[in-house]
Amino acid sequence: MGGRVLEIIAQFVALGITHVTLCDTTGMANPTQVKLLFDAVLARWPKLVVTAHFHDTRGLGLANALAALQSGVTHFDASLGGLDGCPFAPGASGNVCTEDLVHMFQAMGHETGVNLDRLLLVARQMPNTIVYGVPGQLIKSGPASRRYSLPHRTSAALPVFQPIDA
Repeated sequence: MGGRVLEIIAQFVALGITHVTLCDTTGMANPTQVKLLFDAVLARWPKLVVTAHFHDTRGLGLANALAALQSGVTHFDASLGGLDGCPFAPGASGNVCTEDLVHMFQAMGHETGVNLDRLLLVARQMPNTIVYGVPGQLIKSGPASRRYSLPHRTSAALPVFQPIDA
């Protein structure tokens, strides 16, 4: 898996490069591919600092970041509100959304060094600053720690759904 990528990284390492960023700027990768590639890179060059850079074009950006994290990656590129795009892939969405990525990692118990509440304050201002909405989910729903009050009619019985006979 990733033979050409490994060849290129080997050339970089031979030049003395100590940091590389592996990118999926068109959003074509899936978590299985990501895990296999990052496992191979980190097994071959354990001291190499590897950064993961994913776009969320097909909705797999966070899943791919999780796969990279599970491989041992600790550096990630992301963009506030998920803004950006890719000049090589017209229609491609932006990078993985910073606040969504930070929230996911923190919810899983990983220390990110990022103050999520302050990050969200800035992210929530973005739709007013730019001319279009941003794709990030967390600014719409809030973090998982957000609690909602019960609906007014909590004592009403929930509807029971019956299977439809074929």
